[in-house]
Amino acid sequence: MITLTKYKAVLFSSVIAFTFAACNENGEFELREPEEQPDTSGRLFDSLINRGADGTLTGSGGAGLPINEYLWRASLDMVDILPLATIDPFTGVIATDWGSANGSEQERFRMTVFVTSQELRVDALRVVVFRQVARESRWVDAPASPEFVREVEDVILVRARELRIADQS
Repeated sequence: MITLTKYKAVLFSSVIAFTFAACNENGEFELREPEEQPDTSGRLFDSLINRGADGTLTGSGGAGLPINEYLWRASLDMVDILPLATIDPFTGVIATDWGSANGSEQERFRMTVFVTSQELRVDALRVVVFRQVARESRWVDAPASPEFVREVEDVILVRARELRIADQS
């Protein structure tokens, strides 16, 4: 349990630390101009990720990321109809929250997309679809048809190919 005395000691130490952090090398307090913020008006993660000439993504440190930009962008386009839960370009995972793709109140979906390679290939993409249906005022798990999952993957692959062709011309 934190006592009032311990709380005051932690607060005082924090104030001292922040004060010294604001001092210049001569020990004088110095107000600094705020650093210029990066332009975030572009696409999501553009400040962290650069694209190589072959379409592979590289981080700002130059290390290659294990995902293909075209598959990544096409996947984001595909899941745009559902609310996003997690986006991680460093692992190639996009996860959505529950939502209805066609406005139905009797059925909802959640998707997880895995981009697993730097190459634009069929086996570099994996989509998992979760489906629930409304029964007696509650949501019940129901299987998503393999055909539907395949259609989602096909849409992503076709869109990725279109993006690559557009970039090349």
